[in-house]
Amino acid sequence: MRSVALSIGLLALATLGCTAAAEPENPRFQVTGVVTLDGKPLEAGQIIFDSPEQAAKGIPPVMAEIEAGKYSLSAPEGSKTVKISHMVEVGKEEITGDPIMKEEIPAKYNRNSQLTAQVDKKENTANFDL
Repeated sequence: MRSVALSIGLLALATLGCTAAAEPENPRFQVTGVVTLDGKPLEAGQIIFDSPEQAAKGIPPVMAEIEAGKYSLSAPEGSKTVKISHMVEVGKEEITGDPIMKEEIPAKYNRNSQLTAQVDKKENTANFDL
């Protein structure tokens, strides 16, 4: 009985060791900035730093909340496509009462974004004037 428990324990440790060794190291670096819309700080929203190359390696995009025009996040090094979003309630569904939401930011800054940022091995600043 002890040998079975010991074998299971060793197998679990070996599996954890292999899993940890197979995961790539992805150091992250601080990025802060200000987002303005029509010259005024964006009162609220979300900002996403995305990289198709890193996504192909299993590294997900990084998202942060924008509050009073400011954001702060930690992202892996490299070139990023930046998407900025701010949804506003424009009404309610008649039957369910659920809110009807609309994107306030033009698609060229989110769905079809051409905004970019470079994250380097240091503290980074990336401001966006929309």
